[in-house]
Amino acid sequence: MDNQFASSLQDLLQQLAFASDTETIKAVTATLNQQYYCNAACVPALLAISTENQQWQIRQLAAVELRKRISTFWEEIDDITQQQMRAAILKAIVDETNDLTRHGLARVISTIAKSDIPNKKWEDLIQFLYSCCQSATATHREIGVYVLDSLFETIADTMGAHLQHLFELFAVLITDPESLTVQVTTLEALGKVAEFIEPEDRVGVATFQGLVPAMVQVLEKCLATDNEDSASRCFDVLNSLLILEAPLLNRHFGELIEFSINVGSNEELDDNLRIMALNFLVWTAT
Repeated sequence: MDNQFASSLQDLLQQLAFASDTETIKAVTATLNQQYYCNAACVPALLAISTENQQWQIRQLAAVELRKRISTFWEEIDDITQQQMRAAILKAIVDETNDLTRHGLARVISTIAKSDIPNKKWEDLIQFLYSCCQSATATHREIGVYVLDSLFETIADTMGAHLQHLFELFAVLITDPESLTVQVTTLEALGKVAEFIEPEDRVGVATFQGLVPAMVQVLEKCLATDNEDSASRCFDVLNSLLILEAPLLNRHFGELIEFSINVGSNEELDDNLRIMALNFLVWTAT
């Protein structure tokens, strides 16, 4: 890696991250696009910044920019550098303490996987994520399930081949004893798993139906803590399940309608939360 190139890039990202006027933002952005983001050298440089800079704002910005450049330049990076970068990002995402930066690094991982996995590279990635999900450390479990969830957006077919293992893993994570974040992210991942279940797959349908009560319990926790954002994400998943061909909610349909009526009529809850429950009822009737 060209250290001078990386140092200059880092200085520009610092200016951009803390810029307070439009002119500075425009000028710095133009310089980045014209002199740095057109060069494959920006990829290892951005990774180094996203994993080593002392300020989370710059790490997070570098991770966002890195994800954008991977699809353009990843194939131009030599094999040795690619392998070093894979190892560095996995170490960094486990060590990272800022949520936004962790999520940015997770998106980088899923973007690299989109290129690597079909070419039989980075074959230990999924096992690494399984290990994270089984870690005794809650933040590691959060990382593992978040990256697994994001992989459905880039290598969905590959993830679909792991359904049985994912069911077993998610059945544990959906009842995580420490982290509501793990539970909500697992619920979202299950929403993506659901898209791979065919109506005639009796085992898959039955397995998923068995997880629905735990999914509702996660939603109940979100409602009890007035966590509107997480509750909205949970309701979005339930709504999406209603339009799938596989009858994934049928076994618990009556309970779900009763639950939604109770939430919608509970005047102690925030109005937005009650509206979400009533919207779910509308979806059940369409």
